[in-house]
Amino acid sequence: METSRLILRPFESSDAEAAFAWFGDPIVMRFTPTGPDRSLDQTKARLTNYQEHQTTHGFSKWMILDRRLGCAIGDSGLLELREYGWIDLGFRLVQPYWGKGLATEAACAWVHAAFHDLHLDRLTAFVHPENYPSIRILGKLGFHFERRDTVMGMNSILFSMLTNDARITSGSLAPPSTQA
Repeated sequence: METSRLILRPFESSDAEAAFAWFGDPIVMRFTPTGPDRSLDQTKARLTNYQEHQTTHGFSKWMILDRRLGCAIGDSGLLELREYGWIDLGFRLVQPYWGKGLATEAACAWVHAAFHDLHLDRLTAFVHPENYPSIRILGKLGFHFERRDTVMGMNSILFSMLTNDARITSGSLAPPSTQA
């Protein structure tokens, strides 16, 4: 998938070192239930799980590349959280790319893909209550507060979006180009 400033693509095994830049960063990962990866091997295992998820479901977390520079800047995508019965939207970027609207752009591309390409009925996203930037992004995209809950052992706010909500969102935020 491509947007005006980003390229989103499935992870490859060779991406582990670049991805460890954010998966191993305690600040980037502070609102993630598992916390930062403590080694490159942990990041390799994470990417293997994402690749298996991609093969099984046709979607997963994908690498985000800066379109202009071609460098890896984060990840975004959808994961089936079977134990909760939902498809979860997630996004994270390396710190130098925070505050530029890029997480919103990547998440918008996934919302569009979820409802228009994958034909999902519902998306969810869970966020730590102190992760204010992610809460703002979900609000911009049209997600609605559902409830407070403990998700994967983390105190969380659960947001959701239905297909009808996505039609509103796709009108206010430009959908991605469909190049893959």
